[in-house]
Amino acid sequence: MVLKMTEFFALLKDNSFIGLGQAGHALIGGRPLGIRLLCFLLILALALTLIPVQAASAQTKASQTVTLNFVGDILLASRIQDLIDAEGPMAPWIGVKDLLQSADFTIGNLECAVGTTGSPMPDKQWTFRASPETLQGLKDAGVDVVSLANNHTLDFGVEGLLETIENVKNYGVIPIGAGPDEASARHPVILEKHGIRIALFATSMVIPVWEWAAEGDRPGLAVDYSMWNHNIVTGIEAVRPHVDYIVVYLHWGEERTTEPEDWVLRMEKVLRDAGADIIIGSHPHVLRGLRFDGKSLTAFSLGNFIFTTRPDCPACQIGAILSITLSKTAIEEVVIHPTEIVWGKTFVMEDQAKLDALATLDLLSGPFDTDITSSGQVLERIFPDVLDHWARVNVNKLARLGIVTGFEDGRFLPDKPVTRAEFATTLARVIPGKLELDNTDVPLFGPDEFTLCAPGHWAYTYLTYLAGMSILPAHDPEWIPDEFCPRAEVCTLLWKAAVRHNAANDMDKNGNGGTGEDAEDGAVTTGITDRLWSQFRNELESLDPESQTAVMWCISESLLMGYDDGTLRLDNPVTRAEAATIIRRFMNRQNNVP
Repeated sequence: MVLKMTEFFALLKDNSFIGLGQAGHALIGGRPLGIRLLCFLLILALALTLIPVQAASAQTKASQTVTLNFVGDILLASRIQDLIDAEGPMAPWIGVKDLLQSADFTIGNLECAVGTTGSPMPDKQWTFRASPETLQGLKDAGVDVVSLANNHTLDFGVEGLLETIENVKNYGVIPIGAGPDEASARHPVILEKHGIRIALFATSMVIPVWEWAAEGDRPGLAVDYSMWNHNIVTGIEAVRPHVDYIVVYLHWGEERTTEPEDWVLRMEKVLRDAGADIIIGSHPHVLRGLRFDGKSLTAFSLGNFIFTTRPDCPACQIGAILSITLSKTAIEEVVIHPTEIVWGKTFVMEDQAKLDALATLDLLSGPFDTDITSSGQVLERIFPDVLDHWARVNVNKLARLGIVTGFEDGRFLPDKPVTRAEFATTLARVIPGKLELDNTDVPLFGPDEFTLCAPGHWAYTYLTYLAGMSILPAHDPEWIPDEFCPRAEVCTLLWKAAVRHNAANDMDKNGNGGTGEDAEDGAVTTGITDRLWSQFRNELESLDPESQTAVMWCISESLLMGYDDGTLRLDNPVTRAEAATIIRRFMNRQNNVP
C-alpha cells in the first residue's frame, strides 16, 4: 500500500504547513516548521509501505473483528518501582492482566522515563524514572503499544528519552509519539489483524517547555496545540485512504478536572473532522466523560491506570479499561471497565463500586449525548425525551437495530400507549425467521382472506405476515389495528411467536401440559403455574385459557413484570417504552440480540 506522490503533493497544494506559524512563534517560542514538516511528510509518504504490521499477542475473539483495549496513565516509577522491587514486575498488574490479555491489542500512556541514563530536568517539580526491568510486567500483562507523548518522558533529558524508546522496544512493546527526530516522533503505527488496518498516532498538548517538541532532526515528542494543529491533521489526512480506522492518543486537559476545556473540545472537533475515528485522552489523572455517536468515539480521559496511590485525591485512584470491538466497517461494541488502584495494585471494579463508577461516568457523558449502562456499555443517545427515562437503554438499542423509530420531531414519546399495529410490527421485525418486510409488498392472502386492515394500511405487510404464521388471526372484527394494545394481548402475541407454528401444550390453570425439560417452547412447568395462578388469580380468571397460558408464560420468562402493588393490570395499554423493553427481553430469550 503506497501513498502515491501525486496524492501527497495534492495535500501540499494549498498549504505550506507552517506548523505553529507566526502566532506560535510569538506565544511559546516556537520556530517556523514549514521545511521540516515538508521533509516529515515526504518521509511519511514514502514510509507507509514500510510501517510494520504488528501481530497480536492475545487470543482473537472473533475472526471478523479486532478488539482494542485502551488504558490511561501508566507510571512505573516512584512507589510503583518500590512495589515491583518487593513483589516482582507483575505486582501492579495482577488484577487487570486477564482483561488486558483478552484483547488483540492494548494501548496505554507510559508516563515516565525508563532507564539509567540522563539527568533530571532542572526546576521541574516531578521527575519520574523507572528501571528497565519494570517493563517486563507491562509486556506480560498484555500491553502492546505505549504513547510517550507526555510531560514526563523527557524528565531525564534527551539521553533518557532515547534510552526509554530503546528499552520499550527491547521488551517487545511499540513506542509512539516520540523519536530521535520529528519524522520518527510523528510516525504512525499500523496495527493489522483479520484484514482490518488501524493507524495509531500519539501527540501531546502538555509539555513544560517548547524544546521538548521534536523538530526537524531534534529528538523529542510529537506536540500539537489546539490552535496550531496542522501537523497531526496532515498526518491523519495522509494515511486516511490506506486504513480502516484512525486512532489518536492525546495528552491534554487540566489535571484533576472532569470537564473538558473549550480548547480540548475544539481540538476534538478538528481531529474528528480530519478523519480520526477514535480519540483517547490522558493527563487529567481522573476519569472524564465519553462521546460516542455510533461512528466515532472520544474518551476525554481514562484516568490513572498503574499509578502511585494518592490518598489526597480519591478520584485519582479510579481509572478504566476501554474495550472497543471493530469490524471492517463499524465500531461494533464499546464497553468500559472501571478500575481502582489499591496501594499500587490495580483491580477491575466489581459490585457496588463498579455501579457507582459507571453511574458517575454516565453523568459525565450525558452532555455528549452518550449513555453508560450499568454493565459498562457505551451507547449513543438517540432520542432527547428518553435521556433520563428508565427504558432508555432498551429504546436506544432497538432504535440502533432499526426495530423501533421515533417521530418526525425527533422524539420517541416513551410513555405514549402503543397501538396493536405498532406492537405487531415491532414483533414482526424480530421473530426468528422474519421476512425483510420494510421494502416488501408481497400479498400473503387473497383480497377476501385477510380483514384485519385494508391493503393500504401502513402495517398491512407486517400484519399479514404474522397472520400467515398464525400469530395473528386473519379475521377478527374486534381486533382493530389502531386501537391501543393491552398487556394481556402482548403476552399472547409473544407466546405465539415463541412457539411459532407449533401449538403450545394446552395448559389450564391447573398446570396441565409439559413439565420440566421436556416442555415444549412456550410451556410453563406445573410448579410455576401453580404459584402464578395463586398470586394473580383474580386477574387471570377474567382471561380465556389461551391468554392465561400466554400471560403465565410471559411472567415465567420475565418478559412481563408486575407493578409495585402486586398487580399485572392486564387491561392497561402497553406504552412505547414498555413495548421496547418487552421486545428486547424477548429477543434476548430468542438469542437474537445481545
